[in-house]
Amino acid sequence: MAYMRGEDINVGFAVETTRLTAVSPQIWIPARTPSGINVEVIKTMMKETKGKGIVSQGSEIVGRKAVGDLEFNLRAKSIGYILKSLLGKCTTTTQYGTAKKHLFEVLTGNPEFPTLTVGLAQEGGQHYAYNGNLINSLEIRTPVDDLVNATINFEGADEAEHTNYTVSFNAADYLFRPQDVSIKIANNVAGLATASALKPTEFAISIKNNGKIRQTIGSATPTNNLAGLMEISGTIKLDYEGKTYHDLYKTGAYKAMSISIVRGDIDYGGSTNPSITITLPKISIEKLGADRPLDDVVTESLEFNAHYDDTEAKAIKIEVINDQASYAS
Repeated sequence: MAYMRGEDINVGFAVETTRLTAVSPQIWIPARTPSGINVEVIKTMMKETKGKGIVSQGSEIVGRKAVGDLEFNLRAKSIGYILKSLLGKCTTTTQYGTAKKHLFEVLTGNPEFPTLTVGLAQEGGQHYAYNGNLINSLEIRTPVDDLVNATINFEGADEAEHTNYTVSFNAADYLFRPQDVSIKIANNVAGLATASALKPTEFAISIKNNGKIRQTIGSATPTNNLAGLMEISGTIKLDYEGKTYHDLYKTGAYKAMSISIVRGDIDYGGSTNPSITITLPKISIEKLGADRPLDDVVTESLEFNAHYDDTEAKAIKIEVINDQASYAS
């Protein structure tokens, strides 16, 4: 039996044409660490009065599902597959030439967000397909000394052995660096365009749809995978330069925030760049803390939550610009 290195394990994603029916991966995402995807078998112990002096007489399988996570560097194309399942809705328009703008928004009135097939390729080992996955959380981090990176968590319906996949990575799936990130806060969305960029030393945003698999009597595997209510939160760490954020926290004022991640050195034409722009029309600072070291500058850490904004009629929108034609199944 051959040994296997973690580097030899890769995952690919595809939007399913028919819900919970596996399809071939449309894109492969190189991981920072190997994916934690696996099948989870749910068993129940057989505890009966048989007078044998043993706590159980066996165990029976009563359910099965797939669970997984993936840590990866944020990239311009592959993120679209994740956002489509996480938020539920994608609208694609032409931005310039071959460049497209993909607008991701929360799908309302229907908890059946698009499901994904996850393909697991293990060089020298068995390959697997996991059907019916819903991305239920995404965290994006922008450190000052590392690439912009992210972690997703997902649950799926089942695992099936698959013939060996051919893994290939898209050279135009551009990654992002800390210098590509601009974070702004303004009184409202209109004011974000002219607002000055913050100078954070750390930033992270977490988006969760609280999805849950649905299992019914008559099936050992989930029969559906449904999104719940969205939760959006984040953290910012900055050098202390005044009482602005202290006052925002103290008064409970609402603000708008944008996170723009743009590869300005790559041009599709017409000054159109690979980018990801997250707009939060209404945020509040929920916690504020200060770090006051003796031999360094004072810093402050903010924890914020995003809320539904009546004026913009949304809590979040994410625009992705790349040369991907669409995120259709």
